This record gives sequence, C-alpha cells and structure tokens, in this order.
Amino acid sequence: MTDLKTYRGTFVVIMVLILSILGCNRATRLESQDTDFRFNRGKQRFQEQKYYKAIDDFNFVVLNSPGDERADDAQLFLADSHFEMKEYMVAASEYRRLVQRYPESPLVEQARYKLGLCLVNLSPHYQLQQEYTRQAINTLQGFVEDYPYSVHAEEVTQLIEELRIKLAHKIYSNAHLYFILRQYDSALIYYEQLINNYYDTPWANLARLERAKSLLKLGRPTEARTQLEDLLQREPKREIRTEAQRLLENNPPEPSAVTQAER
Repeated sequence: MTDLKTYRGTFVVIMVLILSILGCNRATRLESQDTDFRFNRGKQRFQEQKYYKAIDDFNFVVLNSPGDERADDAQLFLADSHFEMKEYMVAASEYRRLVQRYPESPLVEQARYKLGLCLVNLSPHYQLQQEYTRQAINTLQGFVEDYPYSVHAEEVTQLIEELRIKLAHKIYSNAHLYFILRQYDSALIYYEQLINNYYDTPWANLARLERAKSLLKLGRPTEARTQLEDLLQREPKREIRTEAQRLLENNPPEPSAVTQAER
C-alpha cells in the first residue's frame, strides 16, 4: 500500500513537471508569435502615419525581444515614429539608443544621420542659446567623417554650413550690440572670435569692417587701416567695399609712417 502511495505521488510530481514544461514552451511560442504580430502591426501603423499607436507596438518588440534579429529595426522604427511626430528630443534619445545597443547594425548610419536632423530641428533662433546648434554641428561633422560616401553626405555638409552661419550671426549680434553701446573693447573680442572661427561665413566681412571702425574709435588707426586693406583684398560686397574705401580715405596714414615707408 505504501508503495502504491509512493508511486502515485511520484506520478503526480512527474505530471506537474511535464505540464509546466509544456506550458512554458507554449507561452514561449505565443510570445514569439505575439512579437511577430506586434512588429508587423507596428510597420503597418507607421505606414498609415498612425505613429502614436506604432510606438506602442515597437516598444513592445524592443522590450520583450531585445536579442531578436528585428530588434534594431524596431528600435529605428520607434525613433522614426517620434521623429515624424516632431518629438525631436525623444527621437534623439531613441536614435542614440540604437547606436549604443546595436553598434554593428547596418542601421547605425541612418540612426546617426537622423540624430543629426533631430538636433538641427532643436537648434533655435540665432538670438537664443545655441547649445543644440553646436551639438548638431559636432554630430553632423562626425557623420561626414565616418560616412564620407553616404547618400546624405552632401545634405549634411550643407546643413553644417547653415548652422555655422547661424553661430556667426549670433556672435555678430553680440559684437554689434557692444559697438552700438560704444563699448569698443568688448566689441573687439566678439569680432575677433567671429573672424577667427567663422572667417568663411557671410558675417565675417561685416565683422572685419566694424572691427576696423572699433579700432578707429579706440585711437588705433594703423591697426584699423591694416584691417581695412585686408578686407578690400577679400572682395567684399559693394556696400562693405564702399564703406571700407571711405574709411581709408578719411583716415590716411600718419606722415611719419609715409616717410618711413618711402625710406
């Protein structure tokens, strides 16, 4: 009788184990099928521009199947969904997550490109703080260096140029404000910063002209003339060239300087 009870107990334990294993396997199969369904439904929703609903599906895939072969695709779709909704800060975070989690993925190039676009869209008007503008420039420059033959390379190069012009405009506005306030020493600091770092932007020649004017106001005519002569050699716009020539004519070199040059 005891043996029969022992047998029955053992049988029950075995059956419980078997059912548990079968249940786990079934749950695993269902989870896999659910992941497939959520990924495909997310793609469909994305194509239908139902981005908010697509985000829910792609989040499910990323969180429940991080090692799945489609995980990087889901991560990119997730980031792109936020991008299309103009949630650029969130999208930037999701693009960075793809680059960090899946560094060997062929989608990294696209993620880095779109990350740069997020930062471009976050870049504010030139009068405001330009931290996002600087981040965008650094991100886009890194992209061009790593992917010089990318289909996006030309566009990215153009974006970098536009962002640099914005930073130059910001510096010029600071310099010009000090110039108007007759704080010429402070104005010179900003003019020189612009000329040194953004010498190839449209604001550089205007900065050179106003730098010369500041030097004249500070009683430094020789330096001013050197600045104006250098400016004219750069073939500036007509109005800048005309003003530079007028300043040179109204501020001729001192007689001692002319005599020394003739000697």
